Amino acid sequence: MTPGTTRGSMAVASLLAACGADAPPPPPVVDVLRVSSDADNNCSLEDRSVDCTQVASVIRSRYPTSKPRVDICLDKQTRYEAATEVMQSVTAAGFTVGEFDCGKSAAG
Repeated sequence: MTPGTTRGSMAVASLLAACGADAPPPPPVVDVLRVSSDADNNCSLEDRSVDCTQVASVIRSRYPTSKPRVDICLDKQTRYEAATEVMQSVTAAGFTVGEFDCGKSAAG
């Protein structure tokens, strides 16, 4: 073997080894996500803080193989503009806006 062939063989072996058990798991696939906006107009995606205008890009980066329905939970004191930012971000990205119920009872 020539030195170039040895390096090429080693590169192929390295690539194949990367596909083994040590390869990172694929990103999770999700069907439904929940975005919340509180009274101070702070947004969170699945309980992790996120900029209201960046909801869709965060979804794409965290779940690149998913096209989830996005449920939006708005605090009663949420500013109209913050709610609109979330909805525009989600719909512009082609995600479906789902429920607004937030899983709270009528008394809550």
